[in-house]
Amino acid sequence: MKRAPGLMDHPFGADYAQRTLAPADKHLAGFREQARAVFEPHGLPGPKNESWRFTPLRSLAKVPFIPADAADDVDVSAVPPGVVSLPGSARIVLVNGVYRRDLSDAIEGVEIFGLQGADRNLLGHLATAASAPLAALNASFMTGALALRVNGAVPATLHLISIAAAGNQPVAFHPRLLISLAPGASLTLVETHCGLPGQATFANPVTEITLGEDAHLRRYVQVAEQDDSFHLATTAVALAANSRMEGFHLGLGGALVRQEVNVVMRGTAAALELHGAYALGGHDHHDFTTSVNHHVPGCTSSQVFKGVVDGESHGVYQGRIHVARDAQKTDARQQHKALFLGRGPQIDCKPELEIYADDVQCAHGAATGEIDADHMFFLAARGIDPATARMLLVEAFLADAVERISDETVRAAFGRDIQGWLSRRNLKAAA
Repeated sequence: MKRAPGLMDHPFGADYAQRTLAPADKHLAGFREQARAVFEPHGLPGPKNESWRFTPLRSLAKVPFIPADAADDVDVSAVPPGVVSLPGSARIVLVNGVYRRDLSDAIEGVEIFGLQGADRNLLGHLATAASAPLAALNASFMTGALALRVNGAVPATLHLISIAAAGNQPVAFHPRLLISLAPGASLTLVETHCGLPGQATFANPVTEITLGEDAHLRRYVQVAEQDDSFHLATTAVALAANSRMEGFHLGLGGALVRQEVNVVMRGTAAALELHGAYALGGHDHHDFTTSVNHHVPGCTSSQVFKGVVDGESHGVYQGRIHVARDAQKTDARQQHKALFLGRGPQIDCKPELEIYADDVQCAHGAATGEIDADHMFFLAARGIDPATARMLLVEAFLADAVERISDETVRAAFGRDIQGWLSRRNLKAAA
């Protein structure tokens, strides 16, 4: 199928498709064909796509990726040693999007199955939507889906570790994760997305989350990819009445990273806490894009994102809140603050409110700046050297977001990872 003129070329054409494994399931094969018919006329989003104008994909389009399942020289036999350790958690490990039972733990209270065992309607509406091109790309080349179904309270934290690994050629993979919580169910889920050194990798995960009435999900996501890696994640969340979701997204590296989260309030009195933090250096690019849609009355949402940028890095925050005409008594707020650690980095921030109801409380705010010279002077007067002083001030700045993580173990682990990033930055500055 010929694409419209002016659209960006990309490596996911006929040659790439021919190397992708054909699904054994006929339903999945048809699903992929439908999604490809959506993706091909539009291709990768370009600068004229408003949602993507701060995150150009030209560098991604130039890499000659092959499908990860076509690479025969990838051998991952253990979880990388640098992955965060969560005592008492149960691990689910994916390598290039494929579930590795040999590296995973047995998990009580969670059903884990592939597409063939899942309800077919769990594939969801997002995959073939023309407005979500990366989700359509995911559906075009997904070789299966991993579904987690929770029917009650899961006592152990679930730690999903997704490892990107290339052989002699750059690889791309498109995993699909389906998470379904039954009414009254609860789960704490930590996701670690990391990569191994070597050739470039492109992870294009799509996660679909459905919460039943009175369900409670705590989801904490960390992306710490390699310097030449691409990670473009799309998440769709549907909240039923009285359900609660706490989400936190931490970005600590990657050549081009975007974490997009789309939330729909489908039941009254649903509550969302969606926060994040990022620390970028070098030429890292990290884009947080959120869309929270209040369709029914009496729901609440809160977003706080904070970041620091150094080197030639680029941080992006786009937050959109939509309040429908019938969504009275809505309370929706969002805030983004960023700190420059040098003269080279860049920040783009675009908060949006679209309100059609008249009995609501909605607010948004954004601010950027440098480290306060008075604060530096205060610490220097107490004998603290400049490097340590800057580290303390940056850590305190990000702590305002990190402290919103209600799980103490995860909050401490993410705090240590931020401290590690700051320590590495100070070592580079001193070298």
